[in-house]
Amino acid sequence: MVELWMQGKASAVHAHGFFCFMVFVALASGMAVGQQRFPAISGLHVRGNQAFLTAEIVSWMELKEGSPYDEALLAADLKALVVGYAREGYLKARVDSVLVGQEEGTQNVAVTIVVAEGRRALIRSLHVVGASDALPLEFMETLYTHSGEPFRQAALEADIQSLLRFFEGKGFPFAVITVRDLELSDGEEVDSVMVTLTLDRGKVVRLTELRIEGNATTAAGTILRESRFKEGDLFRGGYPLQIQRRLERTQLFSSVSLPELFVHEDGSAGLLVKVTEGNYNHFDGILGYIPSPQPGGEGYVTGLVLVQFRNILGTGRRLSARWSREERGTQDIQLRYAEPWVASLPLNLDGEFAQRKQDSTYVRRQYELGADLMITEEFSVGASFSQASVVPSEEQGAGSVPESRTTSAGLRVFYDSRNDPVTPSSGVRYRTEYHTGSKRTTGVSSLQAGRTSSTQRVTLDFEYVVSPFTRQIVSTSLFLRDLRSGETDPSDLYRIGGTNSLRGYREGQFLGSRLAWINAEYRVLVSPRSFAYGFVDAAYIMTPDRPSVGLYRSEQSKVGYGIGIRLDTALGLIGVNLALGEGDTFSTAKLHFRLVNEF
Repeated sequence: MVELWMQGKASAVHAHGFFCFMVFVALASGMAVGQQRFPAISGLHVRGNQAFLTAEIVSWMELKEGSPYDEALLAADLKALVVGYAREGYLKARVDSVLVGQEEGTQNVAVTIVVAEGRRALIRSLHVVGASDALPLEFMETLYTHSGEPFRQAALEADIQSLLRFFEGKGFPFAVITVRDLELSDGEEVDSVMVTLTLDRGKVVRLTELRIEGNATTAAGTILRESRFKEGDLFRGGYPLQIQRRLERTQLFSSVSLPELFVHEDGSAGLLVKVTEGNYNHFDGILGYIPSPQPGGEGYVTGLVLVQFRNILGTGRRLSARWSREERGTQDIQLRYAEPWVASLPLNLDGEFAQRKQDSTYVRRQYELGADLMITEEFSVGASFSQASVVPSEEQGAGSVPESRTTSAGLRVFYDSRNDPVTPSSGVRYRTEYHTGSKRTTGVSSLQAGRTSSTQRVTLDFEYVVSPFTRQIVSTSLFLRDLRSGETDPSDLYRIGGTNSLRGYREGQFLGSRLAWINAEYRVLVSPRSFAYGFVDAAYIMTPDRPSVGLYRSEQSKVGYGIGIRLDTALGLIGVNLALGEGDTFSTAKLHFRLVNEF
């Protein structure tokens, strides 16, 4: 046994050595043969082409100048050439001949391809079998494949995608379209092709549920409500994207997935959306320093604090508190509550209390109730009722601000298509309000006591954001304010100036019954929520003539400008801007710090 094994082992080793020798010889021979069989291509030429440049035709092929010549690859390239012509409507194009010549003194070869292009076929007609009368004429006119147009494969493929989107929008997401026939007809002057497509619509899909994953705090009912999902809705092509955008606009989630379609075994279908809970509460703080206009004088600090709770008990209810100080002895307080989707209807109710203490002159308090009907997630209309009272101080107010009570009702319209309410890069925001009411004066003098006058207020806000270039944003805003009343006093007037209106001036520096101002910013993004920017603000201010309360008619225009930066940090969004008004130098410029944090 041992002897036989050793003999077998020796024979195996001998056979293995012989095999290795043969492989080496074969490889060496193959290399030599390969060097002769695959010479380099020194030139690649096309003759007979008029419709396309040689460089474009060569781009359809794998063989290039300098690459090894391969007959099999050349054969495949000739087929690709014919297919390329056919894609552009030259359905009779063919290769007449191929010339392969060896350069003298080298093994390199030059390849010349002679083509016969033929005539470009035009579209005779387009038929969609199975569509019956489902395709309206208006839609068919949007397709590229029209009678008399040159046949192009890319255009036909684009039209097939348009047809699929059309039927997906009609509730047929599983529709299938295939090319049934391309019938070519020869003509005396032109060739034409009749395109026949076959449509299999599949079953109409109606949604039975919206499945939600990832909501730890926000109630599922709140998400369903905000998504506006309804059982039995047709699945349409843009429907998932609409739901995603609706949920993103609530600002309750850090991320919302594009809903995915799923189908049960019984044929019922639904959508699955995955959300990641975000920070519901919002803090916005501004700190400003206003230098003294007099050399050597002391400046003072201004500020604003806004706190919002945007998802109370996971229901989407909102509560906000705002405090601001524009100058020494002046402060504003505002409380606001919003109740969304009252009685599960697209109706929001809100209530507001505001108080302004104007140094030692007066105190103004206002109560307001409002209701907004959400026509769409972007557009709403509403109405409001408010009552305001002004109480002058005993020291100084009695001579300039009378005690009064104003009652008014109004209408409002709101539209917001911005893609991000905090750092938008595109979209429009529009808001307009009209209020009418009466003002009853109850103090100051016997001549003024008991007077009643009508009041009208008009408010318009318009913001347009566009990104003209990558990482660059232009934001332009227009604001209009108009007050008309027979008994106007300083407590009624609009205030303008400061970081939220006319930058480069003190907070609330100017009073007017008619205002118009523009804010223009050019931003350069360094990250999705961080940017540097320059800005220009311009305003028109008109003050009415009311000498009895210390108001004298005036009209003035003001311009402010400056630079700023906003950074997305672990603490939140930190912003700093330096603003200059007319006549300012860097020593009198207004400096503002801002922190926006979500928690």
